Order: sequence, then C-alpha cells, then structure tokens
Amino acid sequence: MIGVLVGAVASSIGGALMERSRWRRQLSTRWDERRLECYLRYADAIKKFTSLAGRLAASKGLFDLPQPLAEEAGLELLAEAELERGYAFEAVLLMGDAESISAARALQRHAWALERLVRDMRPGTPDDWMRALREFQEKRDEFYIAARNSLGVHADFRLRSEDPPILSPDPRPS
Repeated sequence: MIGVLVGAVASSIGGALMERSRWRRQLSTRWDERRLECYLRYADAIKKFTSLAGRLAASKGLFDLPQPLAEEAGLELLAEAELERGYAFEAVLLMGDAESISAARALQRHAWALERLVRDMRPGTPDDWMRALREFQEKRDEFYIAARNSLGVHADFRLRSEDPPILSPDPRPS
C-alpha cells in the first residue's frame, strides 16, 4: 500500500511539473510572438519615417531619389509618421529587452537627425545627408541585431555596411 501511495504522489508531482513546464513554454512563445510584432511595427514605422525624410531630402537636392516629395505635403506626412513611430516605440519599451530598447533609442535619435536636415533646423549639404543616412543605417543594423538576439534568431545577418555602395547614375544626358 505504501508503494502505491508513493507511486501516486510521484506521478502527481511529475505530472504537475510537466504541466508547469509546458505552460511556461507556451507563455514564452506567446511573449516572443508579441515581441516580434512590436519589433516589426517599430521597424516599419522607422522605415516610413525615414523614407519620407529621404523624399523630402530629394526635393531639397540633398539626396537623389526618383520620387521627391513637395515640402508642404511632405512635412505633414512626416509629422504623422513621427506619431506612428512614437506609438510603435512605446510597444518596444513595454515588450523589448534592455539591448533592443537601447538600440531603438539610438535609432530614433539618428532618424531625428535626418528629420532636422530636411526641416532646415540644421542646414546641410548632400554630404551631411549621406553621412547622417549612413549613421542611421548603422544604428538600424544594430537594432535589428539586438531584436534578433532578443527573439533567439541566430541566423547570419548581413550588415548594411557590408553591402557594396549604390552608385546612382547621373540623370543628366551626356
């Protein structure tokens, strides 16, 4: 009878421990899915924000893009994109780990540097724009690496700085 009792207690404890372990794995998976959504939303918002800044820079002659954006409409769209970026950043603050949050903060500071150039808060030249854009791209890579680490994604990631430079052809006929 003692053997049956010990067996029942051991079985009960083993089952409870297995159930607890399964519940923790499911919870971890759910949080990882939410964290991924937050990181994606933030990356999309930053992309939209800096794409608009790039199109505005093109209209000011700071950057060569085929679709420049008129200043009045562009500044309004940029302000809306900044709101969206801010909301997405709040989700990163809530769900991200310390490394990802720090990388997101650095990324947004560099996105704001691009904005300052196109809003004429800090007059610049095409060289200033390209330098600010490269710095932004480096910070974006750092954010992606931190987010991937946070999610346990260990596949290779090619840094933007490893890509060959893009040479835009001179649009003027020779």
